[in-house]
Amino acid sequence: MVDSPDDTVPGSRKGGADLSGDDVKRRLFGTGYELWVGLAIGFYVIYAVTELITDLVHSEIKLSLVFESDSVASLDFPGAAAALSGSTEIWVSTSALAASTIVFLLIAKIAVIVTLLGASIAIVPVIRGIAAGTPFTARSNKALAVLEWIVAGGFAVYVVAIVLGSNLASRDLGIANDAGPSITTMQAFVVLGIVGGIELMRRCFNSGRAVQEELEGLV
Repeated sequence: MVDSPDDTVPGSRKGGADLSGDDVKRRLFGTGYELWVGLAIGFYVIYAVTELITDLVHSEIKLSLVFESDSVASLDFPGAAAALSGSTEIWVSTSALAASTIVFLLIAKIAVIVTLLGASIAIVPVIRGIAAGTPFTARSNKALAVLEWIVAGGFAVYVVAIVLGSNLASRDLGIANDAGPSITTMQAFVVLGIVGGIELMRRCFNSGRAVQEELEGLV
């Protein structure tokens, strides 16, 4: 008895049955779990954009400063007095700041939004490759390299803008000698760790691709 030929065609199940809409969605977007990465970044981008718009509407801006002197940040309560110390977020009216100060602070906020948005777009090919079971591709390797540059470049722009903006804001508020920018060594190490992790992953993907091509050649 002669077996009938396999009439399966691309985009169809064996036997000629077309894929359902759910199957097509799974091929395009994976099984769903990998979308949580993009959703997490997307939600933070929405939060950052909303905060920026709120600042502009109310003519005020949120600023993070490190208070080194308790005398400039005293708080009066009904029963006692307190003082701010260390890294603290304050709301400052834009009317109390110079135009150059506002520009640098807005650049810092926009840099965070653009960096996260660019990172969420750059990581899409990597997530799709992993979901499809073929992570070691040239496209994924290139996407990781782009992601690395986006994170490093965005953080560099943010640091320059927030340091200049915070120093100018301290000057405008008359507390230049008592407060400074809230960029800490820990934040720098965290970002360096993220960039290093992306580079390590890129090299792992590159090695995996070389091994995969070698095995395909042997087969």
